[in-house]
Amino acid sequence: MISAFLLAALAAAGTAYLRTSMPAAEVVRKLSGVRLALAFYRVEHKNFPASFSEVITSGKLEGVPDLKLYGHFKSAKVRPVSSFTIKDTGGWTYVNAPADPQFGLLYIDCSHADEKGRFWSEF
Repeated sequence: MISAFLLAALAAAGTAYLRTSMPAAEVVRKLSGVRLALAFYRVEHKNFPASFSEVITSGKLEGVPDLKLYGHFKSAKVRPVSSFTIKDTGGWTYVNAPADPQFGLLYIDCSHADEKGRFWSEF
């Protein structure tokens, strides 16, 4: 009986957590800050990094900011990809293939829209 109640409470808490999100302005501010760090890296090194971690090790960014979107868990990681693809992870994603036309793009990998109807991946 207690375990069923505990499972129901945990499920409700998990569902409530997934229904929360950062304010859109905060998400866009964080995205802009990370993209600015990438731009500083590019100016200094004449190219985008092959790995996003180089932005941090070069001192252009202290760390990857948290990202919490509706329907996703909070994350402070950058997923490397060879081309712009939406997998709906709800996190930061970096195109790291120099041959790709979008090499160096950091984007939000989410197929959901913000409160104004704009898809996160389009920012």
